[in-house]
Amino acid sequence: MKRYANLGKVLYMNIVLTFHLSQCLALASLLPQIVDQNNYSYLGGLGLICIYTVNLIFNLVAPLYLTKMKYRYGFAFQAGLVLPSFIPAYIISRCDGNDVQDLICNPIILIPLTLIGCVFLGAGLGGYFVLQNTYVSHCSTDKNKQLFFGVTYMLLGSSYLLNGVTSNQLLSYIGRENYFLYSGLFECILSLLFIFVQQPDKGNQNQISEANQCLIQNDSVDKPEEQMANINKKFAKIGFKAQIKQIKQKFQLKEMKFLFSLFISTGVVVGFEFGIFHKFISASLPGEDEITVNVKTARIFLFVGVAQILSGICNGVSRYFFGIIQNSIFYGNVFQCLNIISIISAFQQNYNINIILGFLIGFTDNSGQFNSAVIISDIWNEDMAIFGLYLFCQNFGVMFTNLVAIFLDGQSLFYYLILLIALQCATSFSQQQFKRSLEKE
Repeated sequence: MKRYANLGKVLYMNIVLTFHLSQCLALASLLPQIVDQNNYSYLGGLGLICIYTVNLIFNLVAPLYLTKMKYRYGFAFQAGLVLPSFIPAYIISRCDGNDVQDLICNPIILIPLTLIGCVFLGAGLGGYFVLQNTYVSHCSTDKNKQLFFGVTYMLLGSSYLLNGVTSNQLLSYIGRENYFLYSGLFECILSLLFIFVQQPDKGNQNQISEANQCLIQNDSVDKPEEQMANINKKFAKIGFKAQIKQIKQKFQLKEMKFLFSLFISTGVVVGFEFGIFHKFISASLPGEDEITVNVKTARIFLFVGVAQILSGICNGVSRYFFGIIQNSIFYGNVFQCLNIISIISAFQQNYNINIILGFLIGFTDNSGQFNSAVIISDIWNEDMAIFGLYLFCQNFGVMFTNLVAIFLDGQSLFYYLILLIALQCATSFSQQQFKRSLEKE
């Protein structure tokens, strides 16, 4: 088996997913701002909570059915779930919350419709990243893991850049209504391209660790390794109750206990990025009209995207030379820089400072997700249920952050920062504990 036999497959999957996610990210980043501008009180925050609550649930549920599918059908199915969410986005962009005469714009109709769209978006996104990380781990070996995950998270960062580029340009020329209409049509085409995702070469499948073998089956230690080669196939064949039992057991693993705060912190950064950051941007643009605020928000997300790409490259190189523990500690330091610039931005309310803040948000977001995915792949290989647990914790952090955003709506921006600082401290402590546990072994 050649060292990079599956690289082309990883590239194809990630390129299609990059374009697909760029449209979803545009929807998630612009929706809270647009509903605030169109006088639908709290709908932005409720929509994000709905998205990430469903996302959280589907991160646990998705492995139950995705392990029964080939990767191509799994990706296509998740893409299909996302498509209905663009319908209410298109409608809400042309409505005013004060217009109760237009039936479709009446909050009694539009709010439930929007939340239903958010349910579909959350369900679709809930399986995307579980599949993506599992697929890359399945394709990689210990010799090329840093390259494959580095490429994956560099392209994932490109989706943020594409989001910023397309949003910045198209919003100015075609307006918000047509933007979401064309985005939905583009997503339909991209969904079909997932059918061409290829299965990894069988000879490249990683062997799972002895500790994980014990988790799968009590007498598995005495069984030949080749019988335990593909954990996801075995997980798919057992009954529903047995699957739930395994997931509960994996929640209690020693390594998971140390990693919980790291996983949750990645969600807090994402929640801040999509649920709170737009408040910092809007506060730095007093007196600007709504479309200008939308365009300048999209422009900042260009810097978020550039930072995401650089983070994917830097983390891939760093993981190769320094190892995942030092890489994880570096993530904690970047998180700390994010907190410092956030505090400055909260007091200064300057657009240029928010550009720097956006860059740090993008770098921190990608670094946290890269480190989490590679740690899981190092310990558990392509175990889809473990990736589901990680993303469950991540979306718990997102959901909690957006609840805080709703609770503190209208308050000083400084109050939002307390959560970031607390999580950064918890993450640093968790990283040190995880490092010590590995050193003892």
